[in-house]
Amino acid sequence: MSGDNSSAERLKIILGVDYGTTFTDSSAETAEFDDPSLLDAAGSALFHIPQGKNAQMVCQDFLTEVYRFVVNNLKMRITPEVFEMTPMECYLTVPAIWTDKARTATFEAAKAAGFGSRPIDTIRIISEPEAAAVAALRKDLRAGSVNAVKTGDNVLILDCGGGTVDITTYTIRKIFPSIEFDEICIGIGGKCGSTYIDRNFIKLMTERFGSAFENVPLKRRGPGSEFMASFEKAKQSFGTSENESFEIHPIDMQGNLQQEHYDPDEAAVILSKRDMERVFDPVVRDVLNLLSRQVERISHKKGKRINTVVLVGGFGNSDYLKRKLDSWCAINRIKCLRLEGTMPRTLICRRHYGLEGGLPFRPGIDDEKHAFELWGKTYCSGRIDWLIQKGEELSDSTYKKTRWNRTWSADRPYVFTDYLYSCNLDSAPERYDETGISCLGTITTDFTNVDMSTFQQRTVPGGVEYKLEYEMGIDFRSDEGVLRCFCLADGKTIGVTTISFTDLVT
Repeated sequence: MSGDNSSAERLKIILGVDYGTTFTDSSAETAEFDDPSLLDAAGSALFHIPQGKNAQMVCQDFLTEVYRFVVNNLKMRITPEVFEMTPMECYLTVPAIWTDKARTATFEAAKAAGFGSRPIDTIRIISEPEAAAVAALRKDLRAGSVNAVKTGDNVLILDCGGGTVDITTYTIRKIFPSIEFDEICIGIGGKCGSTYIDRNFIKLMTERFGSAFENVPLKRRGPGSEFMASFEKAKQSFGTSENESFEIHPIDMQGNLQQEHYDPDEAAVILSKRDMERVFDPVVRDVLNLLSRQVERISHKKGKRINTVVLVGGFGNSDYLKRKLDSWCAINRIKCLRLEGTMPRTLICRRHYGLEGGLPFRPGIDDEKHAFELWGKTYCSGRIDWLIQKGEELSDSTYKKTRWNRTWSADRPYVFTDYLYSCNLDSAPERYDETGISCLGTITTDFTNVDMSTFQQRTVPGGVEYKLEYEMGIDFRSDEGVLRCFCLADGKTIGVTTISFTDLVT
């Protein structure tokens, strides 16, 4: 292995990053199919963040140890000398329903943990369904395979993980010499992954045994305990056989407990097949409802029919889920596969994005109280210039820009602040203060090293004013997988422009 940058000699690392959507991204927009018990679990021992830390810090701590492990193992395998000259590409996969704030926080946590710290290394954030599509189309659905797709096929990726379920759909554009595929429409998802089953199980234990269960020390019945590890094994085996009962142990409970539910000699909880169905079925039902909604949406709005459903993710390994999914697909005449990179050519924007500022005033439409003058023209304050629409295609080179004017004088700061907004509604309102619009954060542009004399100027009482005319732009599909912004004047990048996601997010 040499030290050049050929793609065949780059180290590729793919990490699935899902640290509990409730903590890392409380603003994820999907709510209808979220596990209702998340509200009770948040802040409890089930979802506890150490004192003095936030979710991003915990994520960084975890990734720091992952980075050390990866680097040490690579050095042992390919020698330290070869490792130091070999570029490493790191792909961090996150739930598709996560907002840009959460994606950026994960990206920053990975950088702080060490990933991308060498000049030759790169980091990219991609959605879990996107990564699953890459894996499926490269291996299981490639030309010549048993389940090969053909041009024009529509493939739905059903990514069932621990915390979230994400659904995305793709149309196969080309299969030779390499596969190209585009996203069909906006994906959907919910916080209804397999940990929802764990919380249903805890709820069942509490209802069935009451204080006898609750009085057991948390370390013996909570996350990470042998008891929950035993339930995890039962969870994985459910559906693989016709077992009528499952023993979950060890847990020593005191009291007059029914023998059909608890064996004191073995310190084991006894679950019937019906009990397992009780904790599984609400989750499976939400998954199938999400699936039905997406298939119907594609049929009605796009006039397309899904040919294949590809089941991926940790929860996707559940035979019980697979059997239920097989039945649903058989009724709907859809092929169902379970998976035991090429990237999409195009994706679909999940929300509207825009900048708040002064747009040209429209007499008879805009309220006069919002009108203001700037260099001989009348503008309207508070309106949002929507750079990209929800449902719009995102290609590898998708970036949007808008004309920006502002007045500046030498007694004012060189750093300018603007606000970035988003909207999940199908039709975005015009003004920033209307219902359904969220402020993602701030865009800061630093003109400290820009030659202001190149802009138009005029003499006014007290000195000279400059008319700064430039373009504000946002790259919606950057190499890193997070939003990137820039500032242009006469087609050239000027200043330093950054996006900061703040607690303004709602």
